[in-house]
Amino acid sequence: MADDSIVKQVVKGLGEIAEKTGEAAVKEAVKATDTVISGKDLLGGISQMSEGELEKKKAEEEKKKQEEMAHLRSRSGGQGRNVEEEMEEVRRQREKEEKEKEEQMLEEIKRQREAEETERQNMATEMGVSTNPAKRKKQRGSALMPAGKKKQQPDQSQMSATSEFKGKVD
Repeated sequence: MADDSIVKQVVKGLGEIAEKTGEAAVKEAVKATDTVISGKDLLGGISQMSEGELEKKKAEEEKKKQEEMAHLRSRSGGQGRNVEEEMEEVRRQREKEEKEKEEQMLEEIKRQREAEETERQNMATEMGVSTNPAKRKKQRGSALMPAGKKKQQPDQSQMSATSEFKGKVD
């Protein structure tokens, strides 16, 4: 029985705690609702527009829009932008720039070749070599030797069994 009275007292204590917690929560909720601003308080004196007022407001907005469009047209010279013409102008400008770059590159290559040619001629004159291609070929000699001018072959006594020269190693 003693156990029943303890359980009853515990349940009674928990009930009192829950009751006090609930009362505190209600007080806090009331405070929170007091601080909330309603839409009516926020917007105050706004009332519904009548049909006539609504039409008048729309007409005023349309008039402002038309005035702004007219102002923009007058500021841009009375006409809108011709986008196609502007794009064509940009294309022409780009092509012109590309042609100029190509011409500059070709001119640079031409100058470089001329400089190389003059350098080659200067070196040839310093070394005593003719710049005439026919004379240079004669000086250089032909790759094919005439049959009468064979190189002298060493005799068999100077050669080894593997057709190599005996004696000093290179």
